[in-house]
Amino acid sequence: MKANNQKKYVSFRESLDKALQDKAFAKEYESLKAWRELQISLIDARNKANLTQEELAKKLNMKRTNLSRLESSVCANPTFDTLVRYARALGLKKLEIPLQ
Repeated sequence: MKANNQKKYVSFRESLDKALQDKAFAKEYESLKAWRELQISLIDARNKANLTQEELAKKLNMKRTNLSRLESSVCANPTFDTLVRYARALGLKKLEIPLQ
């Protein structure tokens, strides 16, 4: 008889909900909320401009990997100038940072 070696996959939401039960994790996760919201708005703006990361990186004169890190990493630490250049390259008139 063969053993059932199939792994049960857990959704991201299930993993996150479990991790949020840890108070230290929950506090850190909440502290990064504004940054995650800003990243989402930057990606949405890039998508609305119909630009790939590669195309936008060329406009910004930066490596695509650096742009990818800015859009996805919680460890990204862009300068104010970089955020302004990003917004201007997309033709944005303003860039809001939600702080709820």
